[in-house]
Amino acid sequence: MNALSLRNLRSDHRGSVAVEFVLISMVLLIFLMFLTDLMIRQATIGKLDRTSYSVAGLLRERIQLFDGREILQQQDVNAAAKLAGRMLSDMHSDADLRGLQLRVEEVHFVDPIGLNDTRKQVKLYNSWTAGSGSGQCHPAERLDKQLQLSPRGSYGRWVPLYQVTVCLPAASWYTRLISREEKPLLSSFAIVMLR
Repeated sequence: MNALSLRNLRSDHRGSVAVEFVLISMVLLIFLMFLTDLMIRQATIGKLDRTSYSVAGLLRERIQLFDGREILQQQDVNAAAKLAGRMLSDMHSDADLRGLQLRVEEVHFVDPIGLNDTRKQVKLYNSWTAGSGSGQCHPAERLDKQLQLSPRGSYGRWVPLYQVTVCLPAASWYTRLISREEKPLLSSFAIVMLR
């Protein structure tokens, strides 16, 4: 009787469609969850891109907005971090911004002696941070390694540069899977010249 029921079990295909449907549905559900997570991650990076560019644009207008003061101070960076938080909360009201971090870098150059002086010497490089855990937010490449981006201005001097990097802890499963960091950060940066 045991052999007979085992033989019947091998040849009986009733219910196989239901089992296959459950297995395929589980795979499709995991795939859809992964795609949704990836879409949310990309949307968050897009919001960080807009925020970093907007904050960098504000710093670019230092002559008009900060009484002609080109060199940053910590209070300027703190205000920029508050602005970044406000912008992100306006874009996504449910966003958890407790881990929002901001790094602002500036580089200023020694004024050339004459029009024939093509040396580009750094006079001042500063890196400012704001936000919680702000020591973890780093740009893809430091601004003092990208000096070739500074053009010579109409007055013959090298134009100062500012770089803004905005970081937010990843809520994405995908980012946590591909990152080696304990708490991976999503980040975006923008580089602007002083106007």
